[in-house]
Amino acid sequence: MPSNARVESFVPFDRLLPKVNVFVTNGGYGAVHQALSLGVPIVIAGETEDKTLISAHVAWSGAGISLGTQDPTQEQIGGAFRIVLTDRRYRDRARAIQENFKEYSAPDAIAQAVESLIKEAVLKSTF
Repeated sequence: MPSNARVESFVPFDRLLPKVNVFVTNGGYGAVHQALSLGVPIVIAGETEDKTLISAHVAWSGAGISLGTQDPTQEQIGGAFRIVLTDRRYRDRARAIQENFKEYSAPDAIAQAVESLIKEAVLKSTF
């Protein structure tokens, strides 16, 4: 393990991601969405489960670079990292997505849907 790297069994993304300039990930759904919700651009390399699709979405959105492989080389990661770090377009796209995230509240949407279903059920049961 390089001296500037750390291995942890759990990474508290909610505390870490607000402090980073670029997020390098294997493309897990939750971590990618958390990074984008904070406006953090991404370098992504993953091809298992739904990671190919998530990688494609990151690249398509302009919020990061997909390396298109499960096993990137050190050079691929470093090169993409430097591009995302220095090309302002990636951070701008990630921040635009962050602004879009702010327009929605999943807990509020769920509460509204449940309330609507309850009202509908009550109306149906009273007739």
